[in-house]
Amino acid sequence: MSSKKRRRDKRKQAQKSKALLENKNVEISDAPIDENEEEGLIENNSYESKSNKPKRIPVSKKIRFEVFKRDKFICQYCGRSAPDVVLNVDHIKPVAEDGTNDILNLITSCFDCNSGKRDKLLSDDTVIKKQQAQLEALQERKEQIEMMFEWKKGLLEIDDQITNQLAEYWSELVTGYSLNDNGKAKLKELSRKYQLDEIMTAMKISSEQYLIIENGNYKQESVENAWKKIGGICHNRKLERDNPNLARLYYFRKIMQKNFRYVDNINAIKLLKKALELGATLESLEDHVRSSRNWSDWQEGIEEYINKNTEDW
Repeated sequence: MSSKKRRRDKRKQAQKSKALLENKNVEISDAPIDENEEEGLIENNSYESKSNKPKRIPVSKKIRFEVFKRDKFICQYCGRSAPDVVLNVDHIKPVAEDGTNDILNLITSCFDCNSGKRDKLLSDDTVIKKQQAQLEALQERKEQIEMMFEWKKGLLEIDDQITNQLAEYWSELVTGYSLNDNGKAKLKELSRKYQLDEIMTAMKISSEQYLIIENGNYKQESVENAWKKIGGICHNRKLERDNPNLARLYYFRKIMQKNFRYVDNINAIKLLKKALELGATLESLEDHVRSSRNWSDWQEGIEEYINKNTEDW
C-alpha cells in the first residue's frame, strides 16, 4: 500500500472517530488532504482527548462540620434535614468552573439534590444571601470575642482593685507592716474563693487573736502567724455557716491538738462524726475532749460510747 493511500485511510478513520464522539453524521470525503492539514488534525485529536478539568480537592471534615452547623444541618435546595436524609457538602460554584473549597463557596445539600444537581448553580440571590449571612455571623462572632476580651480585662482589673483594698486594710490592722508581692498574690487567691467581707472579717479576727505587741510594736513572728491564719479562718467560718455541726467537730479536734501531744487527725473527725450520728450531743463531745488526758484516753472513751450505742442501735 502506498504511503499516500495510508495517510488517506488514516484521515478517514480520524473523521469517523470524531463524528462518533460528537454523535453527528459526517460525510467522509475522499478528497486528498494536505499533509500539513493532516498533521494538524491528528494533533488536535490528540489534544482534545486530554482532560482540562480542575483537580477536585476533598473538603476536610472540620470544614464540612462548620458548613453543616452554619446551615443548621438542612439541605439548602429542598429543605430536608438530618437525620431524615444524608447530607453532603456541595460547591456553590462548581469545581469544574474553578470553584474552590473556601467555606463561602460551600453549601449543605442532601445526597439526592447533590447527585441530581451536578454543575447547576444556585441562583445568584441565594448565593449572595448565604455569603452575607455567613459574613454577618463571622462579624458577630468577632464582636463577641472582643466583648468577652474586654469583660475579662475588666474582671482582672476588679481582682487587682480588690487585692489592693484588702492589702490596705491589712496595713491598717497591722500598723507598720505592708504586704509584698507574694502576700498580694495570696490575697488574690483568697478573693477568688471568698467574698470581700469574709476575708476582711477573717483579717480582723486573726489580728485580734494572734498579734502580740512588744515594746509598743507588733512582734514580727506574731504578724507572720496572724497572716497565715487568715485562710483557715475563712475556711472554718464558711464551714460553720454551711454545716454548723461539722465546724464544731473541727473545733473539738483543734482543742485536742492544743492539749494532747499526739492526735490522729483523720481518725479523730471520723470518730466524732460516728458518735454524733449515734446520738451524742455536741456538749457531751466537747466535755469528753476537755476532760481527756491524752489521745489514747479520749479514743478509748469515745470508742466505748460508739460500741455501746451501736449494739443498742
